[in-house]
Amino acid sequence: MYADVYISFPINSIFTYSIPPGMNLMPFLRVKVNFAGRNTIAFVHRIHDEKPSGFEVKDVLMVVDSEPIYDKRLMTLAHYTAANYLSTVGEALSMALPSGITPSSRYKVPFEKSAAPAIQLNDDQKKIFSEIMDFYRSGELVHCIYGVTGSGKTEIYIEIAKQLLKTGYSVIYLVPEISLSSMIFERLFNVFGDDLIIYHSHLTPNQRLYNWSRFYKGEARIVIGTRSAVFLQCPKLGMIIIDEEHDGSYKEHSTPRYNARRIALYRSKFEGALVIMGSATPAVETLYACERGVMKLHYLKNRYGNAVLPNVEIVKINGTKPRQLISPLLKLYTKKAVDKGKQAIFLLNRRGFAPIVVCSQCGWTVECQQCNIGMNYHRDRKMLCHYCGHQRSVPVVCERCGSEQIDKVGSGTQRIEDIITDEFPNFRIFRLDQDSSRKKETVPDLIGKMNRGEVDILVGTQLVAKGFDFRNITVVGVLLADIGMNMPDFRSTERIFSLLVQVAGRSGRGDTPGKVIIQTLDKDNPLFRFIRNQDYYGFYRSELEVRKMLKYPPFARMARLLVRGTDEERVIASINTLRQALEANIRGQSKNFGGTRENVRGQSKDIVILGPAAAPLGKIGGNYRHHIILKSNNMTALREVIAASRDSVTGRDVYLEIDIDPYELM
Repeated sequence: MYADVYISFPINSIFTYSIPPGMNLMPFLRVKVNFAGRNTIAFVHRIHDEKPSGFEVKDVLMVVDSEPIYDKRLMTLAHYTAANYLSTVGEALSMALPSGITPSSRYKVPFEKSAAPAIQLNDDQKKIFSEIMDFYRSGELVHCIYGVTGSGKTEIYIEIAKQLLKTGYSVIYLVPEISLSSMIFERLFNVFGDDLIIYHSHLTPNQRLYNWSRFYKGEARIVIGTRSAVFLQCPKLGMIIIDEEHDGSYKEHSTPRYNARRIALYRSKFEGALVIMGSATPAVETLYACERGVMKLHYLKNRYGNAVLPNVEIVKINGTKPRQLISPLLKLYTKKAVDKGKQAIFLLNRRGFAPIVVCSQCGWTVECQQCNIGMNYHRDRKMLCHYCGHQRSVPVVCERCGSEQIDKVGSGTQRIEDIITDEFPNFRIFRLDQDSSRKKETVPDLIGKMNRGEVDILVGTQLVAKGFDFRNITVVGVLLADIGMNMPDFRSTERIFSLLVQVAGRSGRGDTPGKVIIQTLDKDNPLFRFIRNQDYYGFYRSELEVRKMLKYPPFARMARLLVRGTDEERVIASINTLRQALEANIRGQSKNFGGTRENVRGQSKDIVILGPAAAPLGKIGGNYRHHIILKSNNMTALREVIAASRDSVTGRDVYLEIDIDPYELM
């Protein structure tokens, strides 16, 4: 007997191995095989007695699983993922399945279950709950809840989950960050108890395997997890919740570079599951899809209980030196709040990777004339657009106001923590950023201390803006709102808008109204008017006009092809060869359609090529990085052209990364 298996290598083939006598093997198990001289995990697709010819057949080395841990549904999902994101089926299966070998139940819930108070939906929540359940019964499966921060979206998720669990279904609850999963898990554990499991990368591989198996068998029927949890299998999938659906964390950054939202939508169609997306700042593409009738939109305009939205004030600061980043107004409100036993959040948005060049008088920054995207300062004193490769010199004076006060801006949370400590010497400060959150105990420790009132100021990066529900926070300060606006990416404005609205929403969730102080060098930026007025639709309409004019999503689909390697000359040569292959295959594709498309230097009506150019992060881990951006209204044609062109990048010293619908272009 023989086994056809998929292997998690970038080789799009099924491989056949011989089953040794006495080995009990069946489809949908993981096995170990020797492939190209390496022992590796493989995924059994088919058992048969058809002896292959033309090569020596190796034996399967060992069986990893004693019983199947997936079925045809995951195999279908892996084929969909591979086809859409141009990976192999083996890579998709490897991404979807846990890597553990021996299931381990050693994970312990870090808190005791307590009696959960009965959820009382208000009239707005009851209306949306009833609407979604009615639409669900009639076959309308995809919904978006656009609710202001603190409006009670979670209560609706819980009530719908209860209904589905009563009828034998299982539920997947996705959150964008591990830090947020801990807080939601505690809340839901008090409702669902042992029916609830957690699934993310802070668990060991064997713990993930244990929880995967429990969910697959129906022993646990609701799971909270980050993006990879979208692949979990169960007897009957009833719903996938995508909380904070706007967040870029739902996009995977290694092969296959899937988006959990698209995987969820496919599972909804394929398995008949309800999908509910929720956000206070829905992605532009999501709201546009709602307007086109692709999904149902539900609106929660009021906060839960009697809480009111915070008052937002935009404050101009006069410089970018660290000591100038806490304005007198922010100091005053923070001191008043802490003196009354309240708490504050300070956000420093450090998503930027290199200093930006900015006028400290009026806030003007250098933008690419061809792309309307911020340019970045480089050590050779050149300004470079990492989107199209356009270069210019560093300005001597501001081109808006003529000031000679041109600064390069940059600062980090650790330095800011020291400054806050100096400004408020007796206050208790907790820092949450990528460095501190790597420790497993950091977030549970933060939640406990915040709830016990043992923290006065929480300072951090964007992590502090994501979903925390602390009722004692009355002041939020954004130390420098300008930095993230200059990312070389068409989504940078949307990301900053969402971040600032989300962090503002951490304030005033209890009985005391909140105050938000957003500090900026450019108080007149139209973005701040939308934020101050809590006007998401105004921002959305403005952003949509820009996207339409420049043919960015949702008015086109995109792909990013990135070549990396340790020899920059080889990388540049390879990316140029790739560009030539793309042009040739676009021309060939046009001929296949009767030559009816306009073609100029490889740019047809359906596919536009931008680049090649150096990637914004030009060198990471010793690898030089150059990329090409493709835009098209025809995703099928775009995938075909990429698939036909990718073999032009050859050699072990260069590697091609394919990203369909990229979220970031760094």
